[in-house]
Amino acid sequence: MGEESQMQGENLLAHDEYLYTNEYGIPPPRQENVTELSRYLNDLRNALNEKNYFFQRHELEQSLERIALRNREMNVQNEEYERTVIHFTNNMRALEQLRAIESRLNHYRNEEETNNSQPPQWFVNFLNDPNGGFLSLKQGVGSLRQEVGSLRQEVGSIRQEVVLMEQRQNLRFDGIDQKLNKQEYRYYRLHNIQMRSLGKSIDIVPYLNGQLPDIDLPRIYSIEDIERLTKDQCTRYLNGYGIRFGPNETIKLKERIRDAVGLHSVTDAEFRFSAFY
Repeated sequence: MGEESQMQGENLLAHDEYLYTNEYGIPPPRQENVTELSRYLNDLRNALNEKNYFFQRHELEQSLERIALRNREMNVQNEEYERTVIHFTNNMRALEQLRAIESRLNHYRNEEETNNSQPPQWFVNFLNDPNGGFLSLKQGVGSLRQEVGSLRQEVGSIRQEVVLMEQRQNLRFDGIDQKLNKQEYRYYRLHNIQMRSLGKSIDIVPYLNGQLPDIDLPRIYSIEDIERLTKDQCTRYLNGYGIRFGPNETIKLKERIRDAVGLHSVTDAEFRFSAFY
């Protein structure tokens, strides 16, 4: 009867030759017995918990650093950012707490197993039914896989929260960038108006997107520079400054550019532009 049970156990393992293959460097059982199988299962569970702990902590730390860096760059503080920092900090604290509790639990479990002179119930069950012991081992591995799947879902949920928050912040930052660009445009235009009142040439006015006019466009420092522009060059300038114009306009295009860049002196206003050739 004992030999028949042993052969059935060997046949069970023959159908799963990768049962003891793992990525954590844990050596397989030296023999097919309860002691070695229990040792292997316990080492595998501890290695998996350790890997999941460091993985989750790394994910949380990266997410927190990325969001903190973005807020430092823009010098923006808001209630949503503060709530997110508290949320991630609490998650990291919970991970540390779970790891400490698991470590303490393993310590006391090892002490109890060492001091207990009576064989545990799972050992008795295994002696009575070896095939059931192997089946329990497979069930334990399956349970570990389910735990890994659950942890991956939690990490995925955290990633989605981070992505959504970054998207909302990016929208806010884009709005701030647009406002700053408009203020910069107004500053240069008003500066040029003041410069022309003193009879000096003007500075180049950046577009509403914060960039300077295209490098192939002639630079505008005076009213004469506008006079020498082609119609295509005029329309490109007006598009950059966000100024509407009609498709059939000619001289009016140059006048719109004159106002856009701050050429507002009496001499500039009296200048008569010519039509395009």
